[in-house]
Amino acid sequence: MFLATLILLGCASLALVMFGLGVVFTIWHTRLASPEPPNGAWPAVSLLKPLKGLEEELEANLECFYVQDYPGEFEIVFATTEEDDAALQVARRVARKHADVPTRFVHSDEHFGLNPKVANLAGAMAAAKHDLVLQSDANVRVRPDYLRKVVGEYRARGSSLLTSMVVGVGERSAGAAMENLQLSAFIGPAMCTALHLARISCVVGKSMLLSRQELDDLGGLEQVRDILAEDFVLGQRYQSAGKVVTLSVTTVENVNREIGLRQFLGRHSRWLKMRAVIHLGGFVGDLLANPVALTLAAYVASGFAPWVGLILLGVVMVKMSGDAFLMRRTRGVGMSFRHLAMGPVKDSLMGLVWIYSIFSRSVTWRGRKLRFGSMSRLRADDGALPVRVARRLRRA
Repeated sequence: MFLATLILLGCASLALVMFGLGVVFTIWHTRLASPEPPNGAWPAVSLLKPLKGLEEELEANLECFYVQDYPGEFEIVFATTEEDDAALQVARRVARKHADVPTRFVHSDEHFGLNPKVANLAGAMAAAKHDLVLQSDANVRVRPDYLRKVVGEYRARGSSLLTSMVVGVGERSAGAAMENLQLSAFIGPAMCTALHLARISCVVGKSMLLSRQELDDLGGLEQVRDILAEDFVLGQRYQSAGKVVTLSVTTVENVNREIGLRQFLGRHSRWLKMRAVIHLGGFVGDLLANPVALTLAAYVASGFAPWVGLILLGVVMVKMSGDAFLMRRTRGVGMSFRHLAMGPVKDSLMGLVWIYSIFSRSVTWRGRKLRFGSMSRLRADDGALPVRVARRLRRA
């Protein structure tokens, strides 16, 4: 066990280095200035908003897209797969308050594909009036200059697909604090590191700006209708076709105030399971960027040796300090100490979730229970492994 302890401490040291690189590349990326867009008229944009249930502070999240200081024309297209979705009432109320902004409501075909989000988005995409579309989730909030900045950056960089780093805001509960720490101090820095160190552009579906015609030329949403990680796969298709994929210097906010621990674990276990089948290196990298979980494992392997406990305490202090810095850096607002103290708990839980994600390939998402295989291709869930084996033996 002494050898196992040393190996785990060595991995934890590597994880601290990776965490430090995340801090460095996040500073680098957030210091980049938004490029000046080329001269000429601003293109018209369709803002696509797939809806599913009452997200936290949904009304404020939707309203921020109506007050954009965009110089060109834009419309908003809401889409649902359920005609009685409670989110529709909120969206209609916001639309009535801003009657000057063209707004449409679309009923999407839930049978378009196994991925419910893609099915909902397909309805909005088909109804969009303009070629340039910005898709964003209903739990996303942006500043009034967001559309102007990302369209300007999209044009200046000659992009085909532009995505944004997501930061978590608004924490009140322990689960919300963990969610916002994971988004702002782990996933965001990981995206910056992948881009500036490995030249890998990670696409996040919470906000994507693209040309509808160009997407159709590459195969349209049909190619990802049965894919769980549709955003990552779309990014790969664009890059494989030689298109420019851009990580914007302008962030979007994911509002998380009162979410519970179960919701936090469910979301990130789903994301880890996806990475396990679409990018093994990224999946391993998730563990090798978690110094707290690795040092805790070393502490357990050592039989709770005091000297390893002291190392664990030091790692926790360094990681909390780094988290505090990253929260201020990525979202412009710090986090209270009581919420920052959830960071080591979150990191320890994510270590357990990582192990669980090696073995599980099922998800329950937006009311659907699904299984997935290579490249996160979905199929209907036909039960756990023992059930599937028994069923096949019975048929045989």
